[in-house]
Amino acid sequence: MSILSDNGTELWYDIQGSGQPLVLSGGFGLLHNQYDYIREYLTPHFQVIDWNYRGAGQSDRAWPGKTFTQDTWVDDLEFILNDLGLEDVVLWGTSTGSPITIRYAARYQSRVKAMITYPMFKADAGFRSAFQYFSGVCETFGYDALACLTSWIGCAEENIFQASQGEMAKWESECFARNFSVETISETMDIVATNDFTSDLAKIKVPSMLLMGESGHLGYKSPGTRALADEFLSHVPQAVLKTIAEGGGTYCMIEKPKETADAVIDFVKNL
Repeated sequence: MSILSDNGTELWYDIQGSGQPLVLSGGFGLLHNQYDYIREYLTPHFQVIDWNYRGAGQSDRAWPGKTFTQDTWVDDLEFILNDLGLEDVVLWGTSTGSPITIRYAARYQSRVKAMITYPMFKADAGFRSAFQYFSGVCETFGYDALACLTSWIGCAEENIFQASQGEMAKWESECFARNFSVETISETMDIVATNDFTSDLAKIKVPSMLLMGESGHLGYKSPGTRALADEFLSHVPQAVLKTIAEGGGTYCMIEKPKETADAVIDFVKNL
């Protein structure tokens, strides 16, 4: 694990494995922990790079003036990759890590070899409503309540109300407590709720894969998710779609780590 200082702001990253650099960007509450169950399948094939943007995780948690934007976090990633001297990286983002991935691929094209993402390139009405509820639930009832809600939203329909969902909620709550402060969740949600990077999609010329689980409220079978996926594919015609059976939309790497890793490995191998 390493820390970089950007004018006094500490940015955390970690590197495991060797080979093609693969940069992972998870959702706001899980961050790098979103890939905890799949990392062991990735490190034999890739130089896996985890990182946390400012205001969250193991990076500097302070929110001076509450002035962060999505571009602030994109620039944090560029600061880390530039310091490492890496080029031709493969980006993989999911959940609210997806807009960071998409925005980075559009802004720093020369550093990106390929992109893997979930189709959260904009916050539609459903996502905006959910983000608003996330803030209220967490501020009123704490991390446990938010984890119960997000695990229900994120997991595959096959796991809803099963013991595995309860185990996932407990794990998520522990991750949430490590990765963000209740006092700053409203500011975080305000940022992701105003995202609309539709205009960036046409700038992405690198090979791309739209990767998600088929199942659950955020899966490809959900009409809202499918509409976003179709819109993404219309703007990024070189992208391929890969769905993971019995995996939640943004939780496929948690519920079906081997199957999801195989999809990533195959995609990169065939670049």
